[in-house]
Amino acid sequence: MRNKKSLLKISYTAIFTALILIATSSIKFSTGLGEGYIHLGDSFVYLSACVLPFPYCLIAGGLGGALADIFSGYAIWATPTMIIKMLNALPFAIMCKKHKSNIILSKHTVLMTVVSGIITILGYFVTECILYSVASATLSLLGNSIQAVASGIIFIIIKKATDKINLKSKLSKGV
Repeated sequence: MRNKKSLLKISYTAIFTALILIATSSIKFSTGLGEGYIHLGDSFVYLSACVLPFPYCLIAGGLGGALADIFSGYAIWATPTMIIKMLNALPFAIMCKKHKSNIILSKHTVLMTVVSGIITILGYFVTECILYSVASATLSLLGNSIQAVASGIIFIIIKKATDKINLKSKLSKGV
């Protein structure tokens, strides 16, 4: 029975990693601000953190985001993205563990979109300061802020749909 649970956790982690990769690298919309774009990937990072147990959600978020950077031609960003996406998942993982419920969309998860958005903005600001310059990082703040807000909104829409089909309860039955 333990092996079955471990296999399910690994399988769900692989599925969410793939969802994050695809939603980040394939489904994107230009912000009109340089190379920045809005993507659906962060919303799936948040979702994985609400559905998968710790630390599997961190692995899915970090690996999915890093692979998206690599496959999109931005390999230099893969390691920082892995760290940032793991940190994005962490507040959701902590909150979902503290407030056990099969309903994922709540005032707590909405608040975590704000916390995670701040992590995204600061994480990419620091990274861009290191890789390029403070001036370049400052110019990217607006685009990263738009991405963070869009991710929160998209997450809320996705969560309403997944709560209606009771996704968390269905996935956690075998885990």
